Amino acid sequence: CCKNDSAAYMWYETNLQSTGSIDETGEFVPAITGCWFVGWVLTYLCLFKGIQSSGKAAYFTATFPYLVLIALFIRGVTLEGAGNGIKVLFTPDFEKLLDPTVWMDAAGQIFYSLSVGFGALICFGSYNPVKNNCSRDAAIIALINCGTSVFAGIVVYSVLGFREVKLGIPIEDMTGGPGLAFIAYPTAVAQMPLPQLWAAAFFFMMVLLAIDSEFGTIEACVGPLQDYPFFQKIRKEVLCLILCVLLCLLGLPMCTQSGLYVFVLWDTFSVALPLLFIGVAECVVVAWFYDLDKFCEDIEYMTGSQPHIYWKLCWKFISPIVVTVILIASLVKQCMKPAEYTIYTGCDPLAPVGAKEWTRDVPFPWWAQIIGAVMVMGPVLPMPILATWHFVTKCFSSKGTDTNSEGECAA
Repeated sequence: CCKNDSAAYMWYETNLQSTGSIDETGEFVPAITGCWFVGWVLTYLCLFKGIQSSGKAAYFTATFPYLVLIALFIRGVTLEGAGNGIKVLFTPDFEKLLDPTVWMDAAGQIFYSLSVGFGALICFGSYNPVKNNCSRDAAIIALINCGTSVFAGIVVYSVLGFREVKLGIPIEDMTGGPGLAFIAYPTAVAQMPLPQLWAAAFFFMMVLLAIDSEFGTIEACVGPLQDYPFFQKIRKEVLCLILCVLLCLLGLPMCTQSGLYVFVLWDTFSVALPLLFIGVAECVVVAWFYDLDKFCEDIEYMTGSQPHIYWKLCWKFISPIVVTVILIASLVKQCMKPAEYTIYTGCDPLAPVGAKEWTRDVPFPWWAQIIGAVMVMGPVLPMPILATWHFVTKCFSSKGTDTNSEGECAA
């Protein structure tokens, strides 16, 4: 691997200084820790004035990556082997469709990229005028998001096809995650003319996308908190600073030598499952408890027209059923087989055989499984707890004011 996979060797040995497992914490990696603090400082500077500052920053952070993608696309599709890489991208493997994890990852990716279930869209939407055409905006956001994902996939796989031609590493052997951005892509870029230029453009784009993603996350936390009287006494700049500091400290374990494994732990448990549950809960609450007809009347009041019957069927039946099936199948599979993560086992210079031979998948230890369960239940439990509390308090309050209290509680 030291000779065949120099990018992987640098990634694990030099940059991450990885330990052998998540049980071995190791020390803080100075370069990663420094970048972590700089990243959060930049995030705060873009957000401390609220929507005014983040909106101005988004003009650059949201548009410049498209310029980089276009430049990388033009360069990528002209490389030798690009066509083979694009062919692999658009060639389906139907056997994968039987794996519920694939569906969970796909749904989680869509939820994540669209910020569905995070509260960011609701928070940003609250700044729009009452009569804003939210149906049009939702369609535009979904189309641009999916179109960008396909376009970025072409950019990446065209370069991976070039990598296969130059190094003989099959595209099918490449897995997702950090390895794609920090091992496979740099390996291919190193074989291109002016590799420093393309590498700088690619990673600068990655930094902007990361900071841009934080805008919605932080705003989705700060906005709702300011609706509570207690937090209204705190200036938005101070509240944003407190939140950024807390999240910065929470992520410090990812800056240690076992930080990659901690990141995988978070990515495995804290994203897909909670988001799917929240998505189902939102559909059920709006379509069945708030009442779908009333919700459609609200949309008609804002946009001037009722949603199409297709969307009504999706909100009330199709989306909750499909996501619930994916959620249950994923939970059953995870119960049958514990979640695994890839550990770095070291590199033997005498036997350079490639990345797959010096990393292996192992189950998370018991304590990590418990932390993962807490990550899953943390965002989920408040919903049934608060719903039960609201139901009980409404019943008790109605008993003292209405003789027909049993009917009120049933309603």
